[in-house]
Amino acid sequence: MSEIDKNDDVLNRVPAEFRPLLNLERLTAWSLERQQEHTADLSTYEAGRAVFQTVLRSQHVEGDNKWSARRRARRVERHWNRLVKASRDQASAAEALRVAYADHVREVAALPGQRAQKAAAKADRRGRLNAAATKSLNKTAAVMTSRSSSDAESSDESAGQTPGPAVNRTVRGVNDLFDTGRRGA
Repeated sequence: MSEIDKNDDVLNRVPAEFRPLLNLERLTAWSLERQQEHTADLSTYEAGRAVFQTVLRSQHVEGDNKWSARRRARRVERHWNRLVKASRDQASAAEALRVAYADHVREVAALPGQRAQKAAAKADRRGRLNAAATKSLNKTAAVMTSRSSSDAESSDESAGQTPGPAVNRTVRGVNDLFDTGRRGA
């Protein structure tokens, strides 16, 4: 029926005469009708304004200045101008409603795909980051375990332990670097 079928609780609260408008095709047809009505009203109002403008501006009373008739006519023309402007605004608002709802429907339909792409990109970034971290840890472990005994003897500092034989092992995390085989405290 409509693009908004998922939440029936919300749809039940919408008045029955507006439910069909939630369908994009029906809203398009309805808003086009409104736009045509307002455009027809606009042409009627512009014609009425022109008639009133012509008649009222030509009413010269004895003793009038050059602009007196125009000033008197402006009080009435102001209301005609408001009608013309309101009708023009309503016609453009009907078109804007149609375009905005079409954009909304398109955006909502595209969201699941966009979110899936973002999740895949995030997983790919995490995978690359984990690979780089693993590579770095393996390099660090290789450097730490491959010290030669001559390097240890020439150093004046000692860590309290003699370096053990070089063991080439893969390191998956920081804890693997400091694992001495003891468990518990």
